[in-house]
Amino acid sequence: MRYMTMREPRMNNQKTIKEENIKTLFSLISSDPGVTRAQLGRITALSPTTVSTLVDELVQRGLVLETGPANTQSAGRKPIALQVNPRGRQLALFSLSRWGIRFWLYNLALEEVDTRFVEYSADRYGGFSEEADGTEPDAGADYMSLIESILVKSPYCDPARLLAVCICFPGIHLAREKSFSWSAMRVSFSESDVLQLERRLSVPVFLGNAALCRAYAEKKQLDGPNSRLEDLIYVTVRDGLGAGIIAGGAFLTGPENSAGEIGHVSVDYKGKRCACGQRGCVEQYVTLDALAERVRQVMNLGQAPTMAAIGEYCTKGNEAVCEVIDDAAAMLFTAIFSTVCITGIKRVVIGGGIEQLGEYFLGRLRAFPRDNPHNKLSQNIDISYARSGLYGDIRGIAQFYLDHVFTITMDSDEHWGQNGRRQITA
Repeated sequence: MRYMTMREPRMNNQKTIKEENIKTLFSLISSDPGVTRAQLGRITALSPTTVSTLVDELVQRGLVLETGPANTQSAGRKPIALQVNPRGRQLALFSLSRWGIRFWLYNLALEEVDTRFVEYSADRYGGFSEEADGTEPDAGADYMSLIESILVKSPYCDPARLLAVCICFPGIHLAREKSFSWSAMRVSFSESDVLQLERRLSVPVFLGNAALCRAYAEKKQLDGPNSRLEDLIYVTVRDGLGAGIIAGGAFLTGPENSAGEIGHVSVDYKGKRCACGQRGCVEQYVTLDALAERVRQVMNLGQAPTMAAIGEYCTKGNEAVCEVIDDAAAMLFTAIFSTVCITGIKRVVIGGGIEQLGEYFLGRLRAFPRDNPHNKLSQNIDISYARSGLYGDIRGIAQFYLDHVFTITMDSDEHWGQNGRRQITA
């Protein structure tokens, strides 16, 4: 079992150098199908012999395919084009939410092979009831069994080719307690539940905070050929409210993996009691469920509307709905501004489902710095919607796993070291 914020010491022995080189070639082939050995040599500055030897090993391991002569204008023998072998390996990916589990099976080219959604409400554990005492019931055994069942029932999953089971969830890893708190779902689960799943499947299990997964997917979208995004705040608004923060090219998590819990910024110290024990946390007011319910009430609707429908109400100038959304934007900006003041990072991306509200909501968020020109701290805050899509958490954890966890030539125990911990930069 591994977690997304683990740390890896830098080693410079021959084995780790070979692993870094072969992973670099694999990543370049993955991002540029059709690339040739000669092009890889020019990009990496590795010798032709080294490139040829490592590419041959990738082909022998079934990770890369030679697809025939490349399209080039040069005379003479045509170089051989390369691409990742999509059938070489598989990744099983799970996104947990208050409403259920969404499953994807990806091939090695990160193409969808299978997907489904299984309804499973976290409300059944009682954490959302008015009488709840604030504790989080341990539901890990139930969720791990459900994950196993989904995987076993997938007609496209080949256990022999499965690299890992990756799980993204809206919560934090409590290392001292050896447990995971799914704060947005009001449940928790222990490390032992995950380890038991890992043993039953005989496949590594890798976990990541949903906001960090989304932040990584967004970074991959925004990275250029000759530049890398170094600083980003990804604010995810879904069944909870949190932030994935990238600072100086690395995840900012803090020693207890709790950085980014901006949903617990209070906007009303006399407001609703939060599961964290405080009052008026912005997470009590700005989630998809909370917004939909407020609009349902002001519009006297029979059922809660979708985010897209709420966005349409705003576009058409419905005053009651606009008031709800204006209020939500003000509270969310309070949490964003607090995070900007602490980190100094002014590149902010909003996603997780809230982006379906459309341009009205985004415009309201962008208006706060513009309407307060004397507030120097809020100037130049760049707020935009996510480019990585509604399910960026799945894409992010898959890309992170291949980039930073998947090893090609090194034994997993040797790679992780005696203390079992890795240092991961984003």
